[in-house]
Amino acid sequence: MVALLRLVTYFLFYKRSTKYALASFLFIMMLLIVWRSGFIRVRNIPSSSNKYVLSWQWYYMIENDDDSSKFPELQCRVNNCIFTGDKNFFGGDHSRFDAIFFYQKVLELDEEYLPINRSDSQVYVFATVESAYNYPACETYFDDFFNLTLTFRLDSDISWPYFLVRDLAGQVVAPKVDVKWPEQENTSISSSTLSILSNKTRAAAWLVSHCRADSLRDEYLTRLSEHLYHFSLEIDVFGKCSNIKCRYGNCAEMFTRDYYFYMAFENSFAPDYVTEKVLHGYNNYAVPIVYGGANYTRFLPPGSYINAHEYHPYNLAYIMYQAIKNPSIYYEYFKWRNFYTIDAGPPGTHPLCKLCEVLNTGELSPKTYPKFRLWWNLPNGMKWCLPQSFWNEMTLVHVDNSHIVNMY
Repeated sequence: MVALLRLVTYFLFYKRSTKYALASFLFIMMLLIVWRSGFIRVRNIPSSSNKYVLSWQWYYMIENDDDSSKFPELQCRVNNCIFTGDKNFFGGDHSRFDAIFFYQKVLELDEEYLPINRSDSQVYVFATVESAYNYPACETYFDDFFNLTLTFRLDSDISWPYFLVRDLAGQVVAPKVDVKWPEQENTSISSSTLSILSNKTRAAAWLVSHCRADSLRDEYLTRLSEHLYHFSLEIDVFGKCSNIKCRYGNCAEMFTRDYYFYMAFENSFAPDYVTEKVLHGYNNYAVPIVYGGANYTRFLPPGSYINAHEYHPYNLAYIMYQAIKNPSIYYEYFKWRNFYTIDAGPPGTHPLCKLCEVLNTGELSPKTYPKFRLWWNLPNGMKWCLPQSFWNEMTLVHVDNSHIVNMY
């Protein structure tokens, strides 16, 4: 822009009379004011040192409400990746992007709405923190389509967990496939934790907005509630499924002040699917009671939770009753706080940081998923691709519900 102005000034000032020169000067000043005010934008030429990632659809996990990228906020060690949702960034040539980022809703698109031109050097990324039950891959054109997976599953190329468990030195302990939990010393809980726990008065809370889930958690909780009733205990349900609001105007404060347990029941059974629900318990001094398809020993500190899948509803009700009546038993669930932290992780640990590193280093060998549908859905998950007309009382008996314990 500056060079252009110099060139224009030369021809106008040195080749014209004084009055023309003055008029030209005023015209140039007007151009400068308009340019500086933002009405004229000179688009930056993409740098070859950057890596460009196109988000094929808007995704709240990587884009802000104003369509700006979250990546600059993540404080990544390698930060030369440019994430954009502008499909015209390279004049509409999608093949010039280093990677194209697809999230779970791409699985609902017809093939005509997918990229047409694709270069051999491009990386197509499938990313999601949702389960395959909610978003199954049903169409054959997704086989051999993606090069890299970035999901909650631990067998993804890049894992995208809902939280990290770190030791007090900040090292990530879990989630991992081969997690090794160091043996905990026989220590007591802190006085500050003790003061919080000693004031609790109610058995369990459940905050839920997804009603009638595939995991059949509602059926289990119904049986559990029946058995808890024998011990004069109950589960208080909050959220859209009950239309009951949290007390004190703050659910976190209510869990902390009032509840011994939090029902962290997942809406679907899927390997490694452990969501932020457990954090409602851990963050608010309520013992999470988990229920899902994950191997929880890979995710959560031993002795810090109860896995409902391992117990008949009556046995779980009795365990809860015993813990409430015997503080020494209940306090054992909080010894993990002397050894670990559970949170989203420090700056620079976001999976998008790892993705940017991979795009720069080529750390992961180029590949595709020839049987992506089978990898994502798993053999027993293809049933979710069946038409709605299939689901009737006769066919329901053939659905695998082996994860459900005998509740009667």
